[in-house]
Amino acid sequence: MIGLIDEYKKELLEIATFEEKTVQNYTSCLISYFEYAKKDFDIDPIRSQSCHVQKWMETLKPKGLSPSRIQHHRSALRTFFAFLVKMNIIKHNPADTLPLIRRVKSEKNQPISKQVASKLLYSIDQTSWRGKRNFLIISILWALGLRLNELTSLKIGNFEADHAKREKIALLRIRGKNKKQRALFVVDKLYDYMINYLAHPDSPNKKKDPLFPTKNGHISGDRVQRMIKEYAKKAKISERITPHVLRHSFATEMYHQKVPLSAIQAMLGHSSIDESTIYIHVSDQLQKEALEIISITKGEL
Repeated sequence: MIGLIDEYKKELLEIATFEEKTVQNYTSCLISYFEYAKKDFDIDPIRSQSCHVQKWMETLKPKGLSPSRIQHHRSALRTFFAFLVKMNIIKHNPADTLPLIRRVKSEKNQPISKQVASKLLYSIDQTSWRGKRNFLIISILWALGLRLNELTSLKIGNFEADHAKREKIALLRIRGKNKKQRALFVVDKLYDYMINYLAHPDSPNKKKDPLFPTKNGHISGDRVQRMIKEYAKKAKISERITPHVLRHSFATEMYHQKVPLSAIQAMLGHSSIDESTIYIHVSDQLQKEALEIISITKGEL
């Protein structure tokens, strides 16, 4: 069993390019199930049937596990048994029949309106380089829906201004979760903000330089969160605003503009074992059109 788990971990890390933390998470879920299967069913976990994994899943919620943690168990079982099928150890995946886990929306991440986002941005004094940097950081979080760590790790080379310079269309290449990469279109006002920021004499200019630098290198996630909190307080905004709230706001605005869900998922960089193919097959043109819709509706900032 230990050898199979090691091979499974290698598959996720080297082929599926999962992050080590995710693989460790899945492994702990599997070990918990293996112990349950041996103790309660007296079976070799590898020979599990659908009824066994279903019974296991039914025990998780009463234990107080969150929906996201229960989803981890589901994903771990599905990927592990799929691996066994691939290795010709078993014929059928007993976890294929497990239903999707409904995620409860957190009240903490309620999206803000366009008016509140504009109020936040207008509170930033752009007469200094630091102000221009901070304005662009918040603009990108809101207009492109990046994860906080995706934004803080950006380098100058991630921005491709010459993608369609005449039409003011650039690309921003993102490295997301599990090392998955995606490209987002930067258009309209956001394009202008980016170009103006990079043209400032204090801005970095080498491809390997952090896009948003501090004296210590890349700006930290904590610093971005504090910055947003300070600007919100300055603007007398009562709504809770964090980088993740801005990400939720981006997705909600896209949905309201009737952008296809598959395009929203692709631009957010969401993926799962079950639905990753949906995200992969969104065309560049569809992504560009979706971002243009959002850019138009936001108007002048």
